[in-house]
Amino acid sequence: MLKPPFNSEPFPRSGVSFIEVLISVMITGIIASIAMPVYANSLLRYRVEISAQRIAQDIAQTSRCARQTNSSRTITFTQNVHSYTISNLSSLDRASATYSVNLTQAPYNSAFLSLATASQPATPLSTLSIVFDRFGMPDQGVSVSIKAGTAQMRVDVAPTTGKVSIQ
Repeated sequence: MLKPPFNSEPFPRSGVSFIEVLISVMITGIIASIAMPVYANSLLRYRVEISAQRIAQDIAQTSRCARQTNSSRTITFTQNVHSYTISNLSSLDRASATYSVNLTQAPYNSAFLSLATASQPATPLSTLSIVFDRFGMPDQGVSVSIKAGTAQMRVDVAPTTGKVSIQ
C-alpha cells in the first residue's frame, strides 16, 4: 500500500489569498491614517523651530558683527514679505547682494505672525528694525513671532542686555 504524502491536499497552497491581501492593506491604511496627522504636526513644529533658530542666530551674528567692526549694524524685519535683511553684511551666496532671509521659502516655509517692540508689545508693526551699536547692544527690545500652520514660536531680544531667547 502506498503512503499518502505529508501534505494530504492534492495541490499544495503557495501564495496568499485575496482576503489576506485585503486585510493587510486595511491595516496599513489604518496605521497611515493615524500617523499622517502626527507627522504633519511635527513637520510644522520643525519648520517653526528652524525659523526661530535662524532668526536668533542672525540676530546674535548682527550683534557680534557690530562689536567686531566697531560700528553699528541694523537688522530689519518686514512683515508683509516675511523676510529680514542685515545691513552692511553680504549675502552668503552672492557677494554683491545684501544678506537677506525669506521665511516663506524652503526649508522654512513659515511666516511672521507679529513684530513688536518691548516698549509697546500690544502694537503690532509692519516693519521692525533693531540697531546694534558698536558695543553690540540693541537700541530696543523686540519680539518676533513666527508661525507655520498651527505651530508658533517667539524670538525675543532683551532691551538692556541684547540676549536672544526662543520661546
